[in-house]
Amino acid sequence: MGMTQANEIRNRINTLNYNQEYNAAIFDDIANRETIKKTLQRSQHIIAKTSTKKFYRLYLENHTEPMPYSISDTQDKVKFDPKEYTFNTFWQTSRPSIQSVSAIIRNYLAAMNPKDIQILCKNFGRNRVKRELIQKYKELYTQGYINIKGMEIPLEGRYDRNPAFREILGMINDC
Repeated sequence: MGMTQANEIRNRINTLNYNQEYNAAIFDDIANRETIKKTLQRSQHIIAKTSTKKFYRLYLENHTEPMPYSISDTQDKVKFDPKEYTFNTFWQTSRPSIQSVSAIIRNYLAAMNPKDIQILCKNFGRNRVKRELIQKYKELYTQGYINIKGMEIPLEGRYDRNPAFREILGMINDC
């Protein structure tokens, strides 16, 4: 894989619109399918929709566009009722509360309970749950380690080859 081809793909990603769905074919003039696939898998600048093989450009907080998406998923707030799940990952309150969709999904994905993951898929959709999983693992691998109660465990390789990632992805795919 030529580094210049990967750089050209990354540069093109940075010119894409935020609120538009794309597929890998937009890079066909730059590189072959394998190079495109590897570059997109490693990219920290996209949000993948793996079931449709399409993606969106990732909005980062330091960008200047005030509203890049018509719907900002990280700002979605919903009424969270801990009684719907097997246990409450929001230990601060045992009553229904307003929580962000991302926080709910990520908390219950971290618990790795198949029943709760099925409830997440029912409440928020399988694609949304899968997207949060992918984003969380991409963030962890960009950071380079996972912090467990103050102990930093280094992460090596690719996020999509992580055994925990694969196990959770399997649970999501079973929804």
